Order: sequence, then C-alpha cells, then structure tokens
Amino acid sequence: MADRRVIHLGPSDSRGGMASVISNLVANPPSGWNAMAISTHSDGKIYSKTKAFFLAGRELRRFIRDSSIDVAHFHVTHSISWWRKRMLMWMCEKAGVPSVVHIHSGRFDDFCKGIAGKSVFRALRIRPRKTVVLEERWRRILSQWIPSDTEVVYNASGKVVERGSHDIESRVRLLMMSRDSRGKGHEFAVRVLESLHEKGFDAILNMTGVTSVLSSSLPDKCVRALGWVSDEKKKSLMLESDILLMPSEFEGSSMAVIESIVCGLPCLASPANAETIGVPSLVLSLENPSIWAERVMEIVQPEVYANVVNDLKKQSERFSIVRAQERLGILYEELLREGNLANINN
Repeated sequence: MADRRVIHLGPSDSRGGMASVISNLVANPPSGWNAMAISTHSDGKIYSKTKAFFLAGRELRRFIRDSSIDVAHFHVTHSISWWRKRMLMWMCEKAGVPSVVHIHSGRFDDFCKGIAGKSVFRALRIRPRKTVVLEERWRRILSQWIPSDTEVVYNASGKVVERGSHDIESRVRLLMMSRDSRGKGHEFAVRVLESLHEKGFDAILNMTGVTSVLSSSLPDKCVRALGWVSDEKKKSLMLESDILLMPSEFEGSSMAVIESIVCGLPCLASPANAETIGVPSLVLSLENPSIWAERVMEIVQPEVYANVVNDLKKQSERFSIVRAQERLGILYEELLREGNLANINN
C-alpha cells in the first residue's frame, strides 16, 4: 500500500519553537505515512506575511484538487494565527479532508475568553477533526472550549548535541534560549545573574532572542545578548553552558527546555514549565531572583549536578520522537476511518 500523506500547515520557515516541532514531525512521520510542510507565515513585514498566507492557501487548494492529501495537520497559536488557519481549515472541511488542529500557544485560554471562544468551540467539533494539545495542563485549562477527546502529544526532540561528561569551570556559564517576546523572562534572567554577582559568585549569561540588555550593576561582558542564532551556534551554546534558565510567565511546551532535558543540560524553570521539566526541585517561582541564584549555586556542586542530569534523563523518554510518531499515527488512522465512514453515510 502506498504511503499516505499528511501535510503540516504552520510557520515552518519562521523562527521559533513551532518551526522546530514541524521540522521534527516532517522528518519523522508515522510508519506508512509521508509528510511535508506548507509554510503559512513569514518573519518579514505585513506584505511578506500576507504573501506567505496567500501562497499557502494556493498550495493547499492544489493538493486538495489533486487528491494528494490524506490529512491536514494545522499548527496554531492565539490571535491572528487562529484566524488565518481557520480559513484554511474551512477549505479542508469543504473538501472532506480530515484534519488535526495542534494548539501550541501558552496563552490560548486568554484568547478563548474573548470573542474567539465561540469560533474555537465550533471549529474544533467539526468532523473528521482531532484536537491536540501539548500537555495535560492545557487539556484541563482549555476544557470548556476543546472537545473531550482532545489528545495530549508532547513536543518531540532528538538529541541536539551529545554533551557527555561536563566539567564546570570556576566561572559558571548560564544560558537562556528564547525568542524576544513579552513574558519570556529575559529581564528576570539578568536579575538572577545580578543576584549571583551580589553573592560573590562568578557567572556569565548568554541570551538568545534579544540584542540588548540593561543592567546597572554587572561588569562588562557578563551578559551577551546574541539575538537570533543559527542551529550551529545553538549547539555550541548548549555544549558549553552549565545551566539553562527558563523564567517564562507562560508557556505552551518550551522546545528549549525539552531539548535541554533530552541533551542532559540542567534547567531551572518557572511554574509555567513545571509539567515539561517534570522535576519539582528544578521549578522555582518568579517572586525572587535571589532564590534562583541560590539554586544555581547548589546545582553546580559536582555531586548535585550529576544527580540533576540523571533526574532529567529519566524525563527524556516523554519527548521521544518514536513516541510522537506512534501517537500521531494512531490519530491519523482514526481520522481516516472516521472520514471514510462519513463518506459512506453520505
């Protein structure tokens, strides 16, 4: 039997964790399936974004017309992302193409509390369609808008780097990897570093996503704001760093945290990442950066560091690419059966 085709629709050519998720899923489709992506977004200005969406719609129509799509897999966040994808979902509904709506946003509940809630409620109950969220937490939070049969599929990641044994030098190297976005916590990470220096502890901080940082108390070159970095640069940062900081106020399921867990890079994270990180002792509130600084000082002790790496290793299986393949393969097959049954009844 020829492979079936799933087409992923989302910001596959843009910067950010969603692009990494889509790339992993396209490269590792379920058994019996092949996968490709249609980019629905551009990092450019309004004209570029509009053009990307127009081209995505045209390409999706071509696949529908040629009967060369078995399942459409939509990757959505809140705001305009939902409304753009909703138009593409309508095209699939009209043609009877089964679809998956994969919610990535860490603020989707706020979005649904507004006028969008009715649209989300109705759209996710159209059949054949399945809803996917990233964590059990989001299935609970969104329960009044999403269907009861919503699936939880953790973001998957292979090992970005092989860290092996890791020696901590006298100057501790902290890392924060995130896009420049409100609530990600770049300023908080700087305050953690300031607190470390106030305690007489030598440390530096590399941050991606931002190109500038304000600090009145840190010595020169203790913070490097690197902006957006290449995959190769990200790998070198993960190899050389001692601890990842992720003090975000809200989060869907941070790929930076997941990649760090899989690679054995110890993480300290906010409660927004509690389910992702899975180790309670590595989850800290955002009330006091000094507490984060003290935990950093504890973790870099060799015996503690080794224990943290082992604790994270136990969590890494949840983010296995094979597990995601299996879960999505079952989901796609269910959708096809549901779609075929609907066609027979019609």
